[in-house]
Amino acid sequence: MKLPNLRLYQTQATVSLWFGILSLLCIAGLTYCVFRGFNAEYQTIPYNAQEGYGRFRPYLVYAGTAASFLTGLLAGILGFRSLGQKRNNKQGCSWMGMLIGALAMSTAPVLFFVWRWFSEKAILAS
Repeated sequence: MKLPNLRLYQTQATVSLWFGILSLLCIAGLTYCVFRGFNAEYQTIPYNAQEGYGRFRPYLVYAGTAASFLTGLLAGILGFRSLGQKRNNKQGCSWMGMLIGALAMSTAPVLFFVWRWFSEKAILAS
């Protein structure tokens, strides 16, 4: 299988858009992981840290934040590098990749700090 040539600006624009879409998928998964079980009355996100999904939930939030931010960063960098080049006939892909990357890079830390401030381990009676 031949790898894409990232020296070409059209390829950079296309890859930028794909990384932008991937970052949006990561943001969607991170949003689900953060807000699952949100209690609006008490403004908390309770989770069971001893069994099931709750054991891995903090690690999933950390990994989702890193994946969302890094894929958004790659989308933004590749979109910016190919933007405005004369040989790039896919300017729309460059713009979309850069803007989606910026959106993901700004949303991921917000979701991370929402998790850090509002999450609480459930206290279980033995």
